[in-house]
Amino acid sequence: MPDQPAPAKRVLIAEDDDSLRRLLELRLRAEQFEIQNAADGAEAIEIAERWTPDVVVCDVMMPRMSGLSVCRELREREATTHVPIILLTARCFDEDIQQVMALGGIEYIGKPFDFNELIATVRKLLGEPVNIAPRTIDLSLESTSR
Repeated sequence: MPDQPAPAKRVLIAEDDDSLRRLLELRLRAEQFEIQNAADGAEAIEIAERWTPDVVVCDVMMPRMSGLSVCRELREREATTHVPIILLTARCFDEDIQQVMALGGIEYIGKPFDFNELIATVRKLLGEPVNIAPRTIDLSLESTSR
């Protein structure tokens, strides 16, 4: 009997910027992750209650519930207490962020960020091999008129 492929890892994206949320979804889906989206912190908690993610990518500054509150809430719940979280923010690394990171299993990536770095961080947190090979583009202009 052939080996069954492993189920896709689940990534919950909590980001209030519609364009960035969609871009994150497209990039992570292209990496074969299963995605759920939330436009604010409260929605992220609701989704995590019914669909336990393997990783959460969470903006810090969001309506209804900040990303820092999302981190605290997820750490208090049995089903999500060990789910790794990646905080995305343009905010300076301050005492509030430091306190949340002390809860454990939380990474910080400043905006603007590199998508390859984000994907590598997701894979690292999932215990997957991280293979960031530089993308090369052939820009040679070979003339076809000989």
